[in-house]
Amino acid sequence: MRNQPAADLTGEHLLITVGGTREAIDPVRFISNHSSGKMGFAVAEAARRRGAEVTVVVGTTSVEPPGGVEVVRGISAREMFDAVMERLGGSTIFIGAAAVADFAPVGAAEAKIKKE
Repeated sequence: MRNQPAADLTGEHLLITVGGTREAIDPVRFISNHSSGKMGFAVAEAARRRGAEVTVVVGTTSVEPPGGVEVVRGISAREMFDAVMERLGGSTIFIGAAAVADFAPVGAAEAKIKKE
């Protein structure tokens, strides 16, 4: 029986997206989903235990990220994309586990949209 996880990912740098994104409609409303982030964080934790350096690009989640990983926030699809593109060149493994919004308004209103 093995008590220690394999260190087979030592020297690898895992970049993973986790959670859901939010697309603003106005300063109060947004389009999103119910992604918890649990699966992506579990993958990140397993890779860290196996020796990888891990960066998670996190949208909205209902759970906390594991310890020992770099956390970068990317709430909207554009923010998540930009964060990934900035870090992709330094990564050896990329996993897209986030639930990125399928739709976004053309532009967000600057003030709350009144009911009519």
